[in-house]
Amino acid sequence: MEHITARPGPAEAARLLDHADRVTRRAHDAVRWPYITFITALGVATALGTLGMGLTTGDAFAAVYVGTLAALFALLVFFMIGIRGRSAFARSRRWTVYIASWAVTYVGAIAVVGWVHGSVLWSGITSGLILVVSLACAAWESRS
Repeated sequence: MEHITARPGPAEAARLLDHADRVTRRAHDAVRWPYITFITALGVATALGTLGMGLTTGDAFAAVYVGTLAALFALLVFFMIGIRGRSAFARSRRWTVYIASWAVTYVGAIAVVGWVHGSVLWSGITSGLILVVSLACAAWESRS
């Protein structure tokens, strides 16, 4: 038995496309793993990078600095591919808080690198703070 369907009219086609877009957005919002992975990896990469920068000098410092930049670039590429054009930042105040929290702790760690270079205590505290804040943000996002 052959089933033949007529082509939908313009109004029906627009309704079907709108429905498909809503289903896509709901499915995407339900799958938060790219966002959680990004904030976790951002925290780990920058915590280890600032710790390494705070405790090294010369060529080792340059290697840590370049390595941290490369990791951040790779994270951004992964994030853009992972979210496939959806914008976490445009629709969520949570992400503004996440990135602002990370930025404050990262700026503090960079200040330690610049002003108290070589201090194991301060490098450890500020780098650990980056990691704690990032993991807390990832945990909050996973429950949202």
